[in-house]
Amino acid sequence: MDRSLDQLRRRLLIHCTPSQAHTAAEIATAHDTGLVVTGASADTIAHRLREKGFDGPILCDADRYSGPRRVDGGRGIRPAWCRRQQELGLVPLTDSGYLEPDNWNALRSILRVAALQRRPVIAMLPLAARWFAESHAVDDLARELDSYGVAVAVAIEHASDPFSVQYVVRHFLRLLRTTQVPVLLLRSDVAALGALCHGAFAAATGTTSSLRHIYPLTSKGIPRAAFPAVFIRHLLSYHRLDTCETVFARTPETSHFWLCDCVVCGGTTPDRLRGSDDRYSVALRHSLHAQLLLHDEIFRHTDTPDQRASAWHEACSHALFVHRQVAEHVPDWRTPAHLKSWHTVTDDPLRGRAGIPAQPTQRSVLFERPAEKPSAHESPGV
Repeated sequence: MDRSLDQLRRRLLIHCTPSQAHTAAEIATAHDTGLVVTGASADTIAHRLREKGFDGPILCDADRYSGPRRVDGGRGIRPAWCRRQQELGLVPLTDSGYLEPDNWNALRSILRVAALQRRPVIAMLPLAARWFAESHAVDDLARELDSYGVAVAVAIEHASDPFSVQYVVRHFLRLLRTTQVPVLLLRSDVAALGALCHGAFAAATGTTSSLRHIYPLTSKGIPRAAFPAVFIRHLLSYHRLDTCETVFARTPETSHFWLCDCVVCGGTTPDRLRGSDDRYSVALRHSLHAQLLLHDEIFRHTDTPDQRASAWHEACSHALFVHRQVAEHVPDWRTPAHLKSWHTVTDDPLRGRAGIPAQPTQRSVLFERPAEKPSAHESPGV
């Protein structure tokens, strides 16, 4: 495999807007990772980042597949877009349009032209969630990808969170298992870490809601909340700062779960960020640092695919446990559907195996549960 493509292996990238790129580059440098810069000016931003000394991987996402002006995948890709990235010394990401369900001709058009570009190159595949509805369709998709032999970056359209739907989780992981080409997951949230733990070549977490999903054209715009959402590690989900303040105040017995060691929080709780003069900026920085720290810890404590899959399954199990604890104290608390989907669809491949030495992995280090017994009405096995 080309070394320039190999720079991306197992990395959790930051998917950002051009205006966020310099802040994201500082955070990426701290965690030895890279960026996905989105928009028509992405190549210009990449050039400026290189001039300023950022030497991490950069992917340029033309974003022709989202929003009211998105183009159909059947319009193919523009080789000039790939050439501009190559001239900057980058691995080019094609400027593909949106792929409606079963639009095989458009898919083949993208892959065919991508395969003609100077390698390495990554074919961007912005797919509707229904591409993952049936196992046989995913197997057909894997065969198409293998026939062209080009690395691909998948982004999945859904009205909310594609990984909250069990068939998407199940069949995206099936794609990772069955195809021979490198598969990246872009435009995602915490699912990016789950994908990496299950064999994705690389994955990217978005800095905003619009960069953590592809929304259908019929969806209404996402209003900006009065308080920004922040990633809470032990819940594996985003929550508004005012919600965090309520949760933290009402759950003193689990207060150690809310402390954050990222450079923004410095061992305090993220709800304190609401007092900042620029709470959107500090919330962004906290969320990225917190996710990248979790990625770094999981991959530092695991060596094999089974260990990484086990770590992610335990992370989801632990997060479900903490959500149940919160629900006992906060009325109408809702556990995110993506956690239930990941926990239901996946298994812990190390559970019950005989003769496997204990690993210093997530159970003993990363996701320790409190000593208190769960309440009598807690439902086991979520």
